[in-house]
Amino acid sequence: MVKEFQELKPETQRILREIKKVPYGQVSSYRDIAVRAGLINGARQVARALHGLSEIHQLPWWRIIRSDGTIGMHGEGRMEQIRLLKLEGFEVTDSGKVKQKIDHK
Repeated sequence: MVKEFQELKPETQRILREIKKVPYGQVSSYRDIAVRAGLINGARQVARALHGLSEIHQLPWWRIIRSDGTIGMHGEGRMEQIRLLKLEGFEVTDSGKVKQKIDHK
């Protein structure tokens, strides 16, 4: 069942707000989003929110990565995340490590 933003639990609303704040060309970790949303050990809650609510609430899900700087997804989702991150100027190693691309103009 699709939930409107106002119908979500307050902590889920805070998670979504923090995810939406991650700007183009930047990434954030599940853990950092959780902390900014006031959930000290809420990284898994962030992952669940992304999994279930990204499309409905137009979240920039591809900008959220593991705290070690790697992509946490597998399969087609992983490939799509890599593609979208590259469009925003990131390099992604074969092991899934996300690196800010350096522009040498």
